[in-house]
Amino acid sequence: MCSCTFSCAPSFGSSSSTKKRKLSNKANVGSRNKKFKNDDDDEVWKIKKVLEKSNIGTMSRLILRREMEEEFVLPWSFVQIWDVDTKSKHSLVFKRWVPSRSYVFIGNWIKDFVARRGLRKGDEIGFQWNPFKNSFDFCNIPIFVN
Repeated sequence: MCSCTFSCAPSFGSSSSTKKRKLSNKANVGSRNKKFKNDDDDEVWKIKKVLEKSNIGTMSRLILRREMEEEFVLPWSFVQIWDVDTKSKHSLVFKRWVPSRSYVFIGNWIKDFVARRGLRKGDEIGFQWNPFKNSFDFCNIPIFVN
């Protein structure tokens, strides 16, 4: 499971360019010395969702709010999703969901994420768009109870 510390920060490739290094450092600031995830760590994950029954059922889709997704990727495109917890790459279709005027990931959502990761109702997941890889990064955000 993801600890949402340094290992979950965006990966910008192996280039040593100043711009990429600054972006990477900015994403990692404040997370290296933390023992547990808190709200500051959540800022890395621009799209967050607490899973509902409909997200883990047989329809194999994950519905997301429209206003959050439009700034990250164009709808009706195949997108690569990098699971930072398991270091595995997956492909889903990202499209507009007309009935709710929101967006949805369809395809192998259930097989590649819900079943493989053991996701359940109430789990919080996070996505961020990685412009250097042209893909989403995915994390199962752990819940810490005090």
